[in-house]
Amino acid sequence: MDNTSTKKIAIITTLNHNIGDDFVREGIKYLLKEKLGDNISFSNIHKHSPITTRNFFEIIKSRRISNIIDSIIPIKWTRDKIIEADIVVQSGAPVYWCHKSNESHCCNNEWYKPLIKNRFLRYTKSAKLLNLAAGSCQKYNSDGSEFCEKCNDYIKEFYKISSVTTLRDSLAKDIFSQIDIKSNVLPCSSIFAIDEYGLSDSGSEYIVLNYMKGGAHYTFGQNIDFKKWELEFSKFYFEIKKYERVIFSCHNKQEVDLVMKFDPEAEIFYKKNDYLAYMKFYSKAKFGIMNRVHGAFLISSFGKPSLIIGNDSRAKMADEIGLKNYFVNDVSYDILMQEYKYLNSGADNYKERFRIIKEKAYKNYMKELSIL
Repeated sequence: MDNTSTKKIAIITTLNHNIGDDFVREGIKYLLKEKLGDNISFSNIHKHSPITTRNFFEIIKSRRISNIIDSIIPIKWTRDKIIEADIVVQSGAPVYWCHKSNESHCCNNEWYKPLIKNRFLRYTKSAKLLNLAAGSCQKYNSDGSEFCEKCNDYIKEFYKISSVTTLRDSLAKDIFSQIDIKSNVLPCSSIFAIDEYGLSDSGSEYIVLNYMKGGAHYTFGQNIDFKKWELEFSKFYFEIKKYERVIFSCHNKQEVDLVMKFDPEAEIFYKKNDYLAYMKFYSKAKFGIMNRVHGAFLISSFGKPSLIIGNDSRAKMADEIGLKNYFVNDVSYDILMQEYKYLNSGADNYKERFRIIKEKAYKNYMKELSIL
């Protein structure tokens, strides 16, 4: 790549879809600027509607319509973000999953074929592909052995054509190891999102809670005790509400509705698709008790601890930034009170522990990006 011209970077992400994805992407942008300087331009592609890689088709969010347009209009007839890019980035997300029970396989995802195989591999010459903060999405206690041959072949191919691959959880590394691939696990890039906007700790005004039915998006065939989680969590919430200011962070309207069912008077923060507003909100948190993993990561990015409670392997991303995590079925009122006291005490000087983790993560990301 010419070091004097503006580098074009196309990011495969989501748009107006998931606040967590926004945090991951903004962190990646910060890291790339740190490595390459400011002489770069970014364009975003909504992975659930790959047609958004074509200029002037960005408003289309339907996967079905995306597929129809891409099959009718030849790729070379329109300007295209992937084809014009010097660098293409898969922005941290669950990239590795294999669920035979419902025939959901990562090798069949909606973006890899149209964006990577049909464009990046076919039409780009010197562009580099970066797969950053890639994660798993399996059952909570998965060991990765359930992956089928087709998914493993996809993982191998994606790794081979990528100039850089970084993983965000240890299960992803185990999945790689079982097919003889070595790659590094680094904390999710979302911890750098606040640096993209120059944000810092704004005080400790409230405790942040986040509640999701069953503790996460999916169950993956696990026998999740939805009612128990609701009862234990609400009992805990009504207890600490007596002596703490508690605000629910809801990343979507469904979460707002869930909270309102057990407390119509709850204090709620909800700003649809406004990731910067969430960053500023989290900057004033004392600490968090969260189902949303990336809500916890944002709180942590300000040097404040959180507890993550989930039901799939994404919750274990917490290990990489020194946070505790629990399987939702194992959580009781007593455990929540115990962890509340731990967080309230500073969580073994979490601020300093996180500072060291983040400094190391920054150095390792810069090392991984040294090929640019």
